[in-house]
Amino acid sequence: MKTFLIILGSFLLLGIAFLVGSFFYLKSANKVEIVPATSSLVIQENINQEKVDSIFKYTKNFPDNTQLSFAFIDNGVVSYYGTLRKDKVLTTVKNSDAVFHIGSITKVFTSTLLADFVIHNEVDLNIPIQEYMDIPLHMIEKEGKSITLKMLSNHTSGLPRLPSGMMMSSIMNPDNPYANYTQEKLNTYLKDKMKPKRIPGTVMEYSNLGAGLLGNILSSVSKKTYEELIQERIFSRYEMTSSTMVAEKVSEKTIDGLTPEGAIAQPWTKQTLHGAGGVLSNAEDLSKFALANFKKDTILDFQRIKTFEKNSKMSVSLGWHIITSKAGDELYFHNGATGGYMSSMLLNPINKKGVIILSNINFIHPDSKNLDKLCFTLMGMQKNI
Repeated sequence: MKTFLIILGSFLLLGIAFLVGSFFYLKSANKVEIVPATSSLVIQENINQEKVDSIFKYTKNFPDNTQLSFAFIDNGVVSYYGTLRKDKVLTTVKNSDAVFHIGSITKVFTSTLLADFVIHNEVDLNIPIQEYMDIPLHMIEKEGKSITLKMLSNHTSGLPRLPSGMMMSSIMNPDNPYANYTQEKLNTYLKDKMKPKRIPGTVMEYSNLGAGLLGNILSSVSKKTYEELIQERIFSRYEMTSSTMVAEKVSEKTIDGLTPEGAIAQPWTKQTLHGAGGVLSNAEDLSKFALANFKKDTILDFQRIKTFEKNSKMSVSLGWHIITSKAGDELYFHNGATGGYMSSMLLNPINKKGVIILSNINFIHPDSKNLDKLCFTLMGMQKNI
């Protein structure tokens, strides 16, 4: 199980981000050797010594100015915890309201929008996506199977991780790899080059293109921007007042992202494919969304229904990766990696438990995979997982 979780964490991180990030990181001649921190972390209410020790174990090698913001949910009760590394010491801070870029956890919200559209009979999960597009698509079929909205959401569309041509845009601007990929370039790709690599609906392969295209389609159907949609249908509904796609709205509360060495990193911006990874949020807001998943909610209940089984240990719903725990419960997981930030979110709706971790750790730091390992470790410390 441990090996599987490590593989899972590696699989879910943004592949293109790793490639691009590695490109410019390896070029750097001034790499900084990180000295492991000492600990002055304190025990707080509902945060015991075992959790504190695990947090220190997995984060002691991150650079100075690293912050992590935790939310622990146990039987519907939320506890917050924060850490800051400063001058080689890991200390406890209050940062539950601090805002971070959450990367690919955005995809969960894009699929929440999809569930909302389906429940309100605005779209059909199972008809070809061309029905919802204003431009003719190059190809959405392979061996008689067409790409549907459900396939975009659960990563079975057969589409590549990113559209061809985006890698070149990324190399031209490695500090902000999506910034040069315009809507015009995306439309040209969709009309002239897009085609599934595999038969749609048969294989799960993670696709930022698919999730981003889903967000674009829902915006087109509603005649609203992605920000307008996500505010009206999710963030307002669950009172997530610090969550947005517009960085300027929360700039005063946003923690700077970091390079692997600990310098301030430029946050990534997107001209297209916003639904794949553009949301900013904090632990308090994400806890509200988690708690909503623990109550009767027609849209969220529908979103969590299994739509594809990858193997005996992992399935997917609309936007969530579903992992079976040792106790046989279904755990709902997603993580995120973007310019200077990483995040991890794990929920157990049956027992109303969850762990949320937001950070300004750079995904190409040598110990970056520790964040997902820590998330699962901390979840295992919750009672009755």
